[in-house]
Amino acid sequence: MRRFSCITGSSRVTRRPDETNPWIAPDPATLMLEAARGALADAAGDNTNVLASLTDRVDTIACVEPFAWAYESLARGVADKLGLRENITELRVPAGGNSPQDLLHDIAARIAGGESDCALLTGAESVYSRNRARREGVELDWPKRPSNHDFMGGQPPFSSDLERRHGMRLPIQAFPMFENAIQAASDRSPREQIELAARLLARNATVAAGDPYAWFRDSPTAEEIATVNPENRMICYPYTKRMNAIMDVDQGAALLILSETLAREMGMFDSCSVVLGGAGAEDAWYLAERREYSRSVAMNAAVSAAFDHAAVTATDMDAFDLYSCFPSAIEFGCSAASLSTDDPRPLTLTGGLAYAGGPGNAYVLCALAAGLQSMQAGEARRVLVTGVGMACAKLTATVLSRSDSIPEDASGKTPRRVEVDVRAAETVETAQGNASVETWTVEYDRDGSARNVIYIVSLEDGRRTVANSAEDPARTARDLLERQPIGRTGTVHHDPESGINRLRLR
Repeated sequence: MRRFSCITGSSRVTRRPDETNPWIAPDPATLMLEAARGALADAAGDNTNVLASLTDRVDTIACVEPFAWAYESLARGVADKLGLRENITELRVPAGGNSPQDLLHDIAARIAGGESDCALLTGAESVYSRNRARREGVELDWPKRPSNHDFMGGQPPFSSDLERRHGMRLPIQAFPMFENAIQAASDRSPREQIELAARLLARNATVAAGDPYAWFRDSPTAEEIATVNPENRMICYPYTKRMNAIMDVDQGAALLILSETLAREMGMFDSCSVVLGGAGAEDAWYLAERREYSRSVAMNAAVSAAFDHAAVTATDMDAFDLYSCFPSAIEFGCSAASLSTDDPRPLTLTGGLAYAGGPGNAYVLCALAAGLQSMQAGEARRVLVTGVGMACAKLTATVLSRSDSIPEDASGKTPRRVEVDVRAAETVETAQGNASVETWTVEYDRDGSARNVIYIVSLEDGRRTVANSAEDPARTARDLLERQPIGRTGTVHHDPESGINRLRLR
């Protein structure tokens, strides 16, 4: 017997202050609570009896971990304010942009196994308020934080000691390395690659312009996105500021997920979105250990498994929301789903993380909510949503379908995690001798000057290391933009005083 999970209610919340909306500085849990109430109300419609019944039936709650704040008991606190049952099951997964889908897949597994009938999934971020309060010297009236909180949830840090020592600390330095590798593998010129990235984001920006929940609705053109100027400076080559995800938002979303049995009992099945399939896969955790940079083996595996589980292919999709923290993530999603980057179907339903807004780990919840709304409006029958965690270390894919478009072969079984052969390359902390460039980026200061050149290189024995330029960054940057660095060879030496490996290209 098939037992599908049915998304019957959704809600998105955006609190961007403007002339008519004062800044209220909501903490993440407050936004999660608001979104959760909205999802329950969306499922119930105007019927207060149905709303009360749904609230009483919620047996599982899952909250996406925020970055802006920490809580002693996040899920329990939200559940109490919603008036949910005392013995509710609380689900949690480690942080990452993939975490909403991991939680949704866990909920679907519980529903398929008969362990749950009604679940709430909510997440939000308040980085805008946190940063604004810090800038303006405002003391936030938010709940007391625990003294020790592991925001990574037991996971390794985003980057290794080796990577951080050479300046590769954040996604803004990591994802440009994928873009440069894609450019080399595709045999495009640097200009052609930048124009491709800008076109993808201009498509996203157009969608965001029509989305009332989007943080930015100004819809810049591809030329404006690609052009470097004081307002759109180069961050890390080849990404300008407007190619980077924006986490400085107060946003959230929530979903109400019912078993097929309960959805039919409540008369909600015909208007729901069914979780047809879902999968997650992992690559080597640290970027320097990655075997490939021009494609994501784990993303390919997750999308393929999700399609297989759902008994569909990419041609059966009416729309997509491909994770878009940076253009390379969209390109990985297109490659995994065998899409052209100019496929006429929507590649985002929200506008993406650079324009709709990237509320930390919770963005995919916004995408899933938008997917349900698109189906309810009759704009799509089936949607693929992808998620990315860390530096493309954790990848997820979820296929949603309208209830009247379920393929006969779809099983409704538990979504699964795919094991991928992504054995990590061996890395070394110190290096001497010949090396070849695997990928690279240049980080720029606010004044537009090159600050640091970062390479990932392979040594003659096949091991990897990270290096900075042995020469002036500005001079090196000019050379790298004139001659394709990937595949070029040089000599690397270790500076014991700074702990830095230095590469001089031939």
